[in-house]
Amino acid sequence: MSWYIAITNPNCHRRAENGLASRGYAAFWPKCRKWASHARVKVAKEYPILGRYLFVNIPDANFWAVRAVDGIEALLTGDDGAPAPVHEQIIWDFRERYLNGEWDFVRESRPVHEWNAKKQRYVIARWEDNERLPVGAKVKVMEGEFAGMITVIRGHRNNKVKFLPPGKHQFVFTREANVRAA
Repeated sequence: MSWYIAITNPNCHRRAENGLASRGYAAFWPKCRKWASHARVKVAKEYPILGRYLFVNIPDANFWAVRAVDGIEALLTGDDGAPAPVHEQIIWDFRERYLNGEWDFVRESRPVHEWNAKKQRYVIARWEDNERLPVGAKVKVMEGEFAGMITVIRGHRNNKVKFLPPGKHQFVFTREANVRAA
């Protein structure tokens, strides 16, 4: 595979990724998830880790087709002026770290990292349970009577979250494991 780095227009990662996918090119940009607060409601948002850079797989070396995608400003070039390829292992390392939740600051718990004898980091299966979804966080209810509903956490009690369903005038409780950050 031939991976390259594309420079996107400001705040156009998703537009570029969708445009590349519609033309048959694979794209990947590592994201970090953080809480953003507006009007006392916290929402999980994704932000690019590498600024305006996006990894693109261009197996046919048709650089002009990639450059013509809406949201792509340019391809990163080498000393000779041609687009510089990126080793595939770099992309897979970024993907592994992204899928392990290394940059996910929204989750209730984070993976525990350990080091092996060769000083290589790996993730083990246990989790640290030191964080919970904050009051004011926008969440999606996964199961039960209110499955699929997006609501805001109003409080915590006995490993349950309190929320107010639309059209009701009384708070409802559900297990913390039953909600995900929206």
